[in-house]
Amino acid sequence: MYSRNIVESFLLAFKGLKFMLLNERNMRIHSIIAIGVIIASLLLNISHIEMLFVCFSIALVFVSEAANTAFELLLDFIHGDEYHPDIKLLKDIAAGGVFISAINAAVIGVIIFGPKLLKLIQR
Repeated sequence: MYSRNIVESFLLAFKGLKFMLLNERNMRIHSIIAIGVIIASLLLNISHIEMLFVCFSIALVFVSEAANTAFELLLDFIHGDEYHPDIKLLKDIAAGGVFISAINAAVIGVIIFGPKLLKLIQR
């Protein structure tokens, strides 16, 4: 088994992130939303605990999207370009996992940011 040093491991991980940002539209969308949420978190001065939930939500969406992308690429590699309903179903299930994590993040966002934004609007 090939053994990598820590620097090589990080470089490979960053290469994977770069691939997703350059090639996966949804990862770019998630990244833009994450940046907006982090900026909003700073502007609205959310608590440390709230920031913890925000960070975990963002990470969960990114990890889900990474797993989905890897799984889809693996299925494409194994099965090729030929359409098969079972392969489509597997891809749909993986995409459903990303959807669940994104809905989770949205719900946490509403819980954390909703009251703060309502106060701002009511002023």
